[in-house]
Amino acid sequence: MIIRPVPFAAVAFVCTNKRPDGHPKPCCADRGGLALRDELKKLVSERGLDSRVKVYQSGCLGGCEFGPMAMTYPDGRMQFGVSAADLPAMLDSLAAEAEDGSP
Repeated sequence: MIIRPVPFAAVAFVCTNKRPDGHPKPCCADRGGLALRDELKKLVSERGLDSRVKVYQSGCLGGCEFGPMAMTYPDGRMQFGVSAADLPAMLDSLAAEAEDGSP
């Protein structure tokens, strides 16, 4: 195992989990998770934060009934029912964390 420091000051994991068709639980992929991830990545790039803020897609974060959802660090927030309108504020928070933190 190789261990290295995290190269970003702030990170967002956007759930893009896809359940099989007919599954009784909802999933973030069917509720717009992929589009939210793409839009947040675009906003990060437009603001020139690529070297400080990283957006990842994730599997299930455990809030299926309340999705789409995201989890952010270093603030440690779980965000449920995320919409495109929420992304600028989410990025504002991540950008502030990136300024305060390192690397």
